[in-house]
Amino acid sequence: MKIARILLIAMLVVSPLLCEAVEIVFCGSGGIQFDLYRADLKTGEIIKITDTEAEEYMPAVSPDGQTLAFVSDREGANSLYIMPLAGNASAAINISAGMGAYAEPAFSPDGSRIAVQYAPDPEVVWASTSIVLLDPTTKQQKTIIDSTHLKTSENTGTTTIVNHPVWVSESLLVYALIEDPDPEAGRMTKSTLYMYDLKKQQHARIAGGESYYSAEGEPMGFKAIMPSIVSEKDQSRSLLFTAVRGATDRAPMKMAFPAGSKGVIELNDPEFLGPILYRDGHWIYGTMDEEGGTGIAWRAGEGKEAKQTLKFSGRIIYPAIIP
Repeated sequence: MKIARILLIAMLVVSPLLCEAVEIVFCGSGGIQFDLYRADLKTGEIIKITDTEAEEYMPAVSPDGQTLAFVSDREGANSLYIMPLAGNASAAINISAGMGAYAEPAFSPDGSRIAVQYAPDPEVVWASTSIVLLDPTTKQQKTIIDSTHLKTSENTGTTTIVNHPVWVSESLLVYALIEDPDPEAGRMTKSTLYMYDLKKQQHARIAGGESYYSAEGEPMGFKAIMPSIVSEKDQSRSLLFTAVRGATDRAPMKMAFPAGSKGVIELNDPEFLGPILYRDGHWIYGTMDEEGGTGIAWRAGEGKEAKQTLKFSGRIIYPAIIP
């Protein structure tokens, strides 16, 4: 597999980028399928990591910044792969433990395990979903959260889906519990974030479904999706997520741990889509324009600085920060 290097510095606007070096990986598509890219948000340099005919997406980077995990359908099903972040994509290894479909991997804080969504039927990726822990060395996996065992609403026609695990610590995970009457159409009626204690094997609801209040004092119920964790090295540990009201109204939110207050992050960006990430004093987030084009933007502080965007010819989804 060739590694294509793309320099887009000349295409960048004159205004300054990040004052600190922040790198991300993302899924990008300028045509039919998605490949993986690496971008420096300070210089605007973009490097293409994979170049195949397969769909390659949902990247996650190990805590030491050396290993890339991602999902690909190179062999038919949505399988889980790992490769050196600075290596050749042809050296990627399929570490899938089952014949089903994987999605949204996340490395544990010590890098020894990957939490990932798993569906046993590769053709029906939303059915009987679970969160599993997979050892990338031995390729052994263990189910820790099974959607079929979780009680949600009394609506028997609703499919329960668990997805998007993120690590709070070596023993705590946050995940999303979704109720969807028509998963193929993606019409979720609920999405709630839960904390799972691996030692106690207990679930605790933390966000989604309840109301918060706007600056005008208006109560705002929401569906909580796309969780991410801000580490203590950046600021006090907190949970970031996207709050969805109705079909399209989205807002970035922040919640302090372990059970602190939550509120809207005032980005003042009507193109906000999510996810919302944080690094070195900057909010980094996904956007969607009026034509449906998706991209990456970032702003300093609480949205008071000018918005910057990554210049890329095509769609961008699934951004992840390189530690």
